[in-house]
Amino acid sequence: MSTESICTLLEPQVATAQDITIAITNIKAFLGVSLAPMIEVVTNQGYLLHVKSRTLQLHSSPYEAISLKQLSIFLLLGIMLVVFLTSRFETTPNIHFSLPEQILLDGKKSVLVPIYSSDIELAAFGDKFRRMAVLIDSCDTIVWQKIYAASSQKGDVLHFILHSTDAVGDEFTGFKVINVDENWDFLTSAWLKEVGFCE
Repeated sequence: MSTESICTLLEPQVATAQDITIAITNIKAFLGVSLAPMIEVVTNQGYLLHVKSRTLQLHSSPYEAISLKQLSIFLLLGIMLVVFLTSRFETTPNIHFSLPEQILLDGKKSVLVPIYSSDIELAAFGDKFRRMAVLIDSCDTIVWQKIYAASSQKGDVLHFILHSTDAVGDEFTGFKVINVDENWDFLTSAWLKEVGFCE
C-alpha cells in the first residue's frame, strides 16, 4: 500500500508521510525482531504486509503462515494507530467556495471575477466588488481580460490576479493590498491607472 493511500484512508484526519513513517517504525519496534519483517518498507513507495512470516522457521517451510495470535496483535496495533492519528491530529475545516460571479464590463471584453470563501463574504463584500467593477468599467482601456479579486474575511486585505491572453501567450500578474479601510476608499480611477488595471 502506498503512503498516499494510507493518508487518504485516514481522511478527514490530516496525516503526512512523515506521520505514517513514524507510526510504522513504532509498530515494527513493538512487534520485535521476529515479527517486524512482516512489514516491508518499499523505498519511496509505501509498505508491503507479508501475511506469512519470512523469518520465522518454526516449521519445515520458511513461509509458514503466522499464528492467529500474531495476526490479532497486528490488527490491534493497526486499530490503535488509527485511534492515535485521529486523536492527535486536527481535521481541516470544510472549505466551501461560492461559485464566482463574473461581472462583465460593458464593451471592454473584460471580466471581474470576485471569489468568496463563504456566502457570508459574498453578502459582506458583493456590493463593494460590484462598485469596483463599475469603476474599472469607466477606464478608457482595460489592460487585462480577467481580473480575479478576493478579500480576507475581515475585508482588510485584497488579493488580485490579473490575466490576459494574446498571440504571444498568457500573461499573469498578482498583488495584494493590505490595511484596506472599511469602505475601500482607496479604489479610485487614479489608483487603477497607477497599479496597471487600465490606461
